[in-house]
Amino acid sequence: MSRERIIARVVAAGLSAGDVTPAGEAPSDRGVARIARAADVVDLFVSRARDLGVEVAIAGSLEDAAGLAESWCAARRVQRAAVWDVPDLAPALARLRAAGVSIVGPGATARDVAGADAGITGAQWGVAETGTVVLASSPRQPRLASLLPPAHLVVLRADRILPDLAALFAACGPLPSALTFISGPSRSADIALVPVLGAHGPMEVSVVLVS
Repeated sequence: MSRERIIARVVAAGLSAGDVTPAGEAPSDRGVARIARAADVVDLFVSRARDLGVEVAIAGSLEDAAGLAESWCAARRVQRAAVWDVPDLAPALARLRAAGVSIVGPGATARDVAGADAGITGAQWGVAETGTVVLASSPRQPRLASLLPPAHLVVLRADRILPDLAALFAACGPLPSALTFISGPSRSADIALVPVLGAHGPMEVSVVLVS
């Protein structure tokens, strides 16, 4: 099915057309502001994500998140990090550069991204029901940063957590060229039903939740 036909079906289903809200910028009123949020939605996300093997840390601000990101990288001896170019990650980038971490930014080749020790991204949304983080692709938010490095750190604002997939698609409006749904580390049991981590993506996923 062509991209035009898909978009036409999405619009016919009642979703508006427009630009995807970049991670790190405030979501528009059209969707997210109309969805009620409660502390139990955030608690459910944290619980479900941890059940999937995701390490979740809580930060009170983006500056606190930057400190946690620096500590996370230091614990894993990260020397090269593939990082999105979004406002939420600016404090973390400054801390990592000061610590001597080499930054692989948007526009880097797939080989350069694959050579990074970690990928650090924001996220457009979190889905509490499944403990999932949702990433939208754009030139500033390359998909490979979340897929090729062996470890992935996500900085997610708590006010972007939605209760379920229905709420997500009601809030996100138009679909970008690609949405990546990440529910824990990459897993596969294709061979003899033996679970293997990291077969199709990072072996480790961590989330810094900015409250």
